[in-house]
Amino acid sequence: MKSVEEFGFPYSLKTSPRRKTLSITVHPDNRVIVHAPATCARVKINRFIEQKAEWIRKALLTNLQRQREKPVKRFETGEMLLYLGKEYRLRVEGANTTEVVLDKGSICVRIAVRDFPAEPWKIKELLMGWYGARAMDKIGEKTALYAARIGAPPRQVSLKTLKSRWGSCSTTGRISLAWNIIMAPEEVLDYLIVHELCHLVYHDHSAAYWDLVGSILSDHRQRRKWLRENGHRLSL
Repeated sequence: MKSVEEFGFPYSLKTSPRRKTLSITVHPDNRVIVHAPATCARVKINRFIEQKAEWIRKALLTNLQRQREKPVKRFETGEMLLYLGKEYRLRVEGANTTEVVLDKGSICVRIAVRDFPAEPWKIKELLMGWYGARAMDKIGEKTALYAARIGAPPRQVSLKTLKSRWGSCSTTGRISLAWNIIMAPEEVLDYLIVHELCHLVYHDHSAAYWDLVGSILSDHRQRRKWLRENGHRLSL
């Protein structure tokens, strides 16, 4: 493997005996993953990285720019939050009980008067709980629908805080999804669920895997494109 100095960026190499082609993924946290067939010669892999080096550097710079432009949330009334792809204005107010509700085009965080005003961390905690509950309901409904179409029900579906990916599927049939994907449009949410469910059939990103994804969602490339371009917005 060439050094960081030679390419100008670090990367990880993942090989698979089932893979037939070379590919590179640049994640939002600037991890660069090179995927290669297990039998692929190192010289060929290095040549491929060199050919893609300029594209990789541009992707890394784009990620850094998005991170710099990302507004810092103070969890105050007036800030904008995403839910199922739509923007809602945050409203924080004192009330009889503590709860989070969708109300008149706003996501309203109501804090019991005895605890009002609340610290920003408390408001964030309440919002994460609300998003998580909504995500479990929506994901459970959609998972049942798509699992029936794919013919591969998962053993378990759970929500997690994932920093570098949107989901994962274990070889034992357990699927984990990031809680904040509930902020994305429903068609993107569908794609992420289908993406992981298809790994129950093919635990790789082979041509057969993508054929299966395409048989369920013919426009999956457009949905992936939205996620690449807007994934940095799906956070609190």
